[in-house]
Amino acid sequence: MATKEESLLYLLEEIAAEQNYENPNILVKAVCSGGANYTSKIYKAVVKAANKEDLYLFAKCAMLGIVFRSKVPILIYDTEQYAYDTLVKLYDNIQDQCELPAEQRISFCRCYGFRPDRYEEILVLEDLEVRGYGSYDRFKSLDWQYSSAAITELAKLHALSFALKQYFPREFDEALYKIKVVYEENSDIIMDKPIESALRTVRSEYKETLAVFLEKHRKDMYLSALRSVRSTVIVHGDFRPNNLMHKMREDGTVDIKIVDLQTLQGGSPVTDLIYFIFTGSDEKFRAQYFDKLLDHYYTELSAAMKRLQLNPDEVFSRADFDYEMKEKLPFGLTLAVFTLPVITVEMENAPQVDESLDISKFNVEKTSDLYAERLNGVVNDYVKWGILK
Repeated sequence: MATKEESLLYLLEEIAAEQNYENPNILVKAVCSGGANYTSKIYKAVVKAANKEDLYLFAKCAMLGIVFRSKVPILIYDTEQYAYDTLVKLYDNIQDQCELPAEQRISFCRCYGFRPDRYEEILVLEDLEVRGYGSYDRFKSLDWQYSSAAITELAKLHALSFALKQYFPREFDEALYKIKVVYEENSDIIMDKPIESALRTVRSEYKETLAVFLEKHRKDMYLSALRSVRSTVIVHGDFRPNNLMHKMREDGTVDIKIVDLQTLQGGSPVTDLIYFIFTGSDEKFRAQYFDKLLDHYYTELSAAMKRLQLNPDEVFSRADFDYEMKEKLPFGLTLAVFTLPVITVEMENAPQVDESLDISKFNVEKTSDLYAERLNGVVNDYVKWGILK
């Protein structure tokens, strides 16, 4: 079996040929994710050839080996390949038909190639960093300028899904089938360590109530949270700052690109919103901006639907949104317990990314002080809201 680097080079050579790079010189280097990615190794590549502009590429190589996949038999990039091959084109077609100007469209990263083999999965995209985009600091809480821009793009994404459902129902149903997530019973064990960490970290007066809450909600955490009450859309599924790229425009506004489409699935639109807030913000931000961000999301969603010639009151009204948000809000606490150890871990304490990684070790053994601060802040909010009692 070829090594990951050899397989990547073969794919890059194919891409170079497709892009008419004759006798190309291909330079590849591994990139450290800073403890932010546990399923893939990241590479940067540059394709050079005479009389051609350099082609800058970004590659993800799946690193889940036999041990992990024997328990969770997944293809890491299968959904993402479908998204770039089919779904993005459907969305672009809808935006074209509605004659949206550039500033009102959502644009995605360009995909150059894919290798689908079970143990050789590789995805090659354009390198957005060359165009000035960067990642948000995962140790920093959200600020309003960034979060409002990100939620505007999320609203556009959901509006396009509503439009696909309205105008192309057969394609919408096919998409839901293609990106359906199969829940594996044995994957439930990945909740054990985060729950232990949370109960060890939370303040003593909330330990018992948190334990009861988590026991009630852990089993069906994702399925119940994703299940829409009022309307199903294609959600991102992991909408957090680490899966977005951003840069500052000349006018001082933030330009957001949504990336990492490997977790797309059918679900409730508010799930992405909850995901973003509770994986990226601290208690202080939520005290000032939680309600404002919810209002901003629905305002932008309503505007985006109108631009796509949809009636928000018929498709997904503010009453629908408020009801769905109330129903799904408990998910934010379980989500925080599960994700915050990963988001706040120091790089030296992150699980090692290699093919020997077992699902039982897909956890953070040593949490940080920032984790304790963020987790206790979330617990405080859920006590204040009367959900944790």
